[in-house]
Amino acid sequence: MSEPQQPPAQPYGTPPQGQGHPAPPPPSPSPSPSPSPSPSRSPSRSPYPAQQPSGNQYPGQQHPAQPYAGQPHPGSSSPSQATAGAPLGRLAFIVALGALGIALIVTIAYPVIIRTLADPSSIGAFGAIGNGLVLVVAIVALILGLMSVRRPGQQVLAGIAIGISAAEITSILVAWVSNLFYALSY
Repeated sequence: MSEPQQPPAQPYGTPPQGQGHPAPPPPSPSPSPSPSPSPSRSPSRSPYPAQQPSGNQYPGQQHPAQPYAGQPHPGSSSPSQATAGAPLGRLAFIVALGALGIALIVTIAYPVIIRTLADPSSIGAFGAIGNGLVLVVAIVALILGLMSVRRPGQQVLAGIAIGISAAEITSILVAWVSNLFYALSY
């Protein structure tokens, strides 16, 4: 007689492909024709992994496979991805803080320069050089921040650097345009 047909075995960890019913248990190995069983092998152990019950309470509902088994969760990143953009974002943050510090020094030094220098053109040159330096450093911080945001990983410092540098660039450009309109009106 012929043996009964069994459906092909599914890979370990995949859900059954039926109508929500658990798959039939894997066939147990048939006893060997040898007269004495091997002492190292117990008769209750099967070479196949044990089938876990699906836990479905409703027919027709299937248990989804675990698509992220052995991988990090979809919202998290692996340690190598988390540190990929971090150094560049940190550098952008430090450069943006440098631009902010230079702008603070120029602002604090401006009244002292006005009192010490009598020539209006030297006062204007000090303001143009100081604000020009802040503008260049802020543009560098903005570029570094944008490059860091495009990389995978932590982007908090890069976002802060973009915000600081964009605010510095905007304030300098608005101040220059307002000074230009003021100078042209006289």
